[in-house]
Amino acid sequence: MWFKNLKIYRFSKPFTLSPEQLEQQLADKSFQPCASTQPSSYGWVSPLNHPDAVQNQLTHTIGQYTIFCSRLEERILPASVINDALNDKLDSIQSETDRRPVGKYKQSIKDELILDLLPKAFTRSKRTYAYLDREQQLIIVDAASSNKAEELIEFLRQTLGCLPVVPLKTTTSPATLMTAWLKGENLADDFIIKDECELQEAAEDGAIIRCKRQDLSSDEIQMHLDNGKQVTRLVINWNDALECLLQDDLNIKRLKFSDELLEQAADDGAEDPAARFDADFNLMTGELSRFIPRLIEVLDGESVSSVK
Repeated sequence: MWFKNLKIYRFSKPFTLSPEQLEQQLADKSFQPCASTQPSSYGWVSPLNHPDAVQNQLTHTIGQYTIFCSRLEERILPASVINDALNDKLDSIQSETDRRPVGKYKQSIKDELILDLLPKAFTRSKRTYAYLDREQQLIIVDAASSNKAEELIEFLRQTLGCLPVVPLKTTTSPATLMTAWLKGENLADDFIIKDECELQEAAEDGAIIRCKRQDLSSDEIQMHLDNGKQVTRLVINWNDALECLLQDDLNIKRLKFSDELLEQAADDGAEDPAARFDADFNLMTGELSRFIPRLIEVLDGESVSSVK
C-alpha cells in the first residue's frame, strides 16, 4: 500500500473521533453496487485489499494513522451510443407521424432510452485511498487530480455530517521556492533537484516549457528564469528516501519511495498479505510524517488561512 499522489488537507478544528467511531459512521455509507438503472454508486469499502481481509472493515488503524477507501462504480454508456439510439427512435417516429420530435418531447424520449440502455451497460470501478494522521491533524488523499480528492473529502463530509478541513497552504508558494531553487538559491541540503521541470510565464495563458532529462542548471534554463518564467512543476528527491513531482498548487504526484524502504517493507511483511499491508502502510506513513512537515518548513510554514 504505497501512495503515488498526495493531496494534503489540514483540519481547521481538531478531529476527535476515535477509530471505532469513524468505523461506525463510515458503515452508514458503505458501498452498494449500482442498481440496474443507476448510473453510478459511491461508498466506503475496505482498504485491506487482500483475500484474508475482513471485507466489512472499513478502516484500518496503526498508531496515529487510519487508512480508509472509497469506491466509485459507474455504468459506461457512451454519448455516441445514446445518440445513435435516439436518432433511430426519432427517425422511426418521423416516418410514422411525418413529424420529428423536438424540445421536451425529444428529451423525454432520450431519458427513456437511457433507462433502457443502462442495465445493459458495463460497469467500471475506481478506488481512492486516504489516511488520517491524528497527531499532525492531516488527511492525505492519494489522488492524481484535485477533483478526485475533493470527491472523497465531500463524501466524507456528508458521511460525518461535518468535516472542517481545508487544502494545505504555505506562506511561500511552491512556485516561488522552486524558482529560487533552480536559480541556485535557498536549496536545503536534504532536497536534490532532478532533471525534469515545467516553466511558465507569469501572465495568464503564458508560454509553457516542459523539460525532461535536462540539466536544470544550464544557461538555457537560467535564461528562461531571467526572462520571468516561474517553475510550476519540479521533480525532487528528499533525503534519498523518496522522489516526487512537486506542483505549484502543493499537490504531489509520481511519488516513489526508495528501494531500501520497499525492501524493508518486503522483509517485514514476508509472505503474509496482512503483515505486508501493515508493513507497507507503517513505513509509508512514517516517512511521510517526516517529509510533509519538512516540506512545510522549507516553504516558511503554513499560511494563516490553512491553520485558522
